[in-house]
Amino acid sequence: MTANLSRLFNADSLYEQLIQQTIAIESQPKTMLQTQRGDQRIAKAALQDFDSQVSTLHKLAKRFGDPFQTPFAARRATVDAESGLTVSASDAAAAGEHTVRVDRLARADARVSRQLASAGQTLGALFADDPGPPPVAGSRAFTIHVAQPDGSTADLAVAYQPADGATDGDILAGIAQAINDAVSAARGSGDLATGTGASASVVRETDGTARLSLRSLATGFGGRLSFSDPDGVLAALEVDRTDLRVGTGGGALHAVGTSAETSALSAAVEVDGLMLYRDANTVSDAVAGLTLTLSRATGEETTVRVGPDAERMRTDLDAFVKAYNDVLSFIEAKTRVDGATGTRGAFAGDSTLRGLRSSLRADLAQATGGDLSLDALGIATERDGTLRVADATKLDALLAADPAAVGAFFSGPDGVTTKLQARLESLVGATGQIAGRQKGIDARIKRLDDQIQRWDDRMLTREETLRAQFQRLQSVATAASSQQTALSSYLNYGYSYF
Repeated sequence: MTANLSRLFNADSLYEQLIQQTIAIESQPKTMLQTQRGDQRIAKAALQDFDSQVSTLHKLAKRFGDPFQTPFAARRATVDAESGLTVSASDAAAAGEHTVRVDRLARADARVSRQLASAGQTLGALFADDPGPPPVAGSRAFTIHVAQPDGSTADLAVAYQPADGATDGDILAGIAQAINDAVSAARGSGDLATGTGASASVVRETDGTARLSLRSLATGFGGRLSFSDPDGVLAALEVDRTDLRVGTGGGALHAVGTSAETSALSAAVEVDGLMLYRDANTVSDAVAGLTLTLSRATGEETTVRVGPDAERMRTDLDAFVKAYNDVLSFIEAKTRVDGATGTRGAFAGDSTLRGLRSSLRADLAQATGGDLSLDALGIATERDGTLRVADATKLDALLAADPAAVGAFFSGPDGVTTKLQARLESLVGATGQIAGRQKGIDARIKRLDDQIQRWDDRMLTREETLRAQFQRLQSVATAASSQQTALSSYLNYGYSYF
């Protein structure tokens, strides 16, 4: 009996091997489909890389020819390091010189209360509704008016009621917290524009003394603080005074004045002999295309020089050379067939891409613009068609001396980037040739996926059929074995009987 079970087990293992071998042989067409799908996925990835590189080159070529973005209009402003300001220039800045003098920086309006003893109780009388004894504190209110950029005013309503028996230090801290709570509420409701508002705190000038400190978050005379004080709280603290504080008294840390010209809060800067007053230390409306950032009031005249930004132009040109080389090198690598190893690029045999490479090289060779050439610019063409900046000194000198001529060579009617832009226009974008190819590859991958799935379903059915056949065969074998055992027992019994 054990021998019979062993034979059945071995038959089971052998038949499982036969099933797997049969499925493997009959699945060879599926393996071929999977290989084809893998090739298509490789081609899709390569096409995506190609699309990225061509798009980069196309964007640069388009930018070179755009009068509003062309790098050859780039401007740079320079100023002495000790001038008290830095200057940046946009492409709209005119070349030339300007004299600038920084006389005053913009500051935030800052007020302090009179000095009080932290443990004192003189302020309690301001809040006493019932003089007592003991006095019972009541609520007092005031409003801080904060100017907004649109010319309106945000009103911060502040109300505060101290605890009975609170010290002067406690009351100052409570008022500061009430002010900050009012600012937070106004900001949360959208009543305060970004960069505006106020902040309050308690400053302990000496051991045992305290002052309320109130500061505007915006600089300049336009950002000054003003108050409505019906209960006289701010007046008693001397916070509402606009004159400079003296000694232990309250008042302004910087003279508020009555206008931007007379206020110590506004920046004062002279540009080309004209005195300008601004609420901020960044001045972008004095000279078209220039932004002055004031950092120190020197009171000394300095010269701002505006000219071509050769460094930025060179950076853009280097980016163009790299992008052009990347496209040519990509096409060469992906269409190459290595005869020695048999390695084929993802687009081997693709005449369209090879033709594009030849066309790009021809466009470069035929480009014209003024009296310049690639060689005159210090740019060499290598044997494989790629570009190289062979003489950086020559190129940088031309960019600094005559950027318009360099721009004409690249972006003129027959310039380099003009031709390239026209050439690449049909390739990029949602309706370009590359997108069309990608859609074709996606469709082929989808068809292969469907075919592979059908093979999977077919092989699953085939495997189930083979297993069913094995089970029937096993049942027959089991029945035959049982019959053989019974017959042997019968014969052995009969033999022993006789």
